[in-house]
Amino acid sequence: MKRDETYSPSVKSASPPQGLRFRLALAEDREPVTQLMAERNPDADPSELMKKTDREIALNLSDPKYRLFVADLNGTVVGLCRYFHSEGLPKEKLKFPAPHGWYCMGVLVDKRMRRQGIARFLFQNRLKSFQDQGASVIYSVVDAANLASVKMHQEFGFQELERAPGFLHIKFESGSGILYQMHL
Repeated sequence: MKRDETYSPSVKSASPPQGLRFRLALAEDREPVTQLMAERNPDADPSELMKKTDREIALNLSDPKYRLFVADLNGTVVGLCRYFHSEGLPKEKLKFPAPHGWYCMGVLVDKRMRRQGIARFLFQNRLKSFQDQGASVIYSVVDAANLASVKMHQEFGFQELERAPGFLHIKFESGSGILYQMHL
């Protein structure tokens, strides 16, 4: 869905395209990953987004508690997702209470590839990666106004724990976020 596109439960996504692969982001993915981030954050400075992308890709090699994955369709990055463990967040960044543990981060899909099952594909494979890490409980925080994300979390079996203006280091644009939990 587009950032500001109205969610419609009657519009269903197709099955993921043949040849779609889930893998860790690599240095050669920096430009398409940065472009996906720019689509989500159109007002952000492109050079700052590129630096952020480079840092995140580097973390794939240096920090086992942070992962940036991409959906690769025949050599083209068409989406991304991430996760992290809260112990990796600098204490000075923490502004809101939240449980200690593993957290899903947003799923981004190329605007030309939306409604093709790529977000669900990324979500499913990220859950498998959590299991491979040995996680037994995971958390996710979602802007309460992001109805597509709320529905996806519910469909995957996440349970709502609470609502607040923010969790960890995240303050929600709508003023209300949801903390979800899932036992693997």
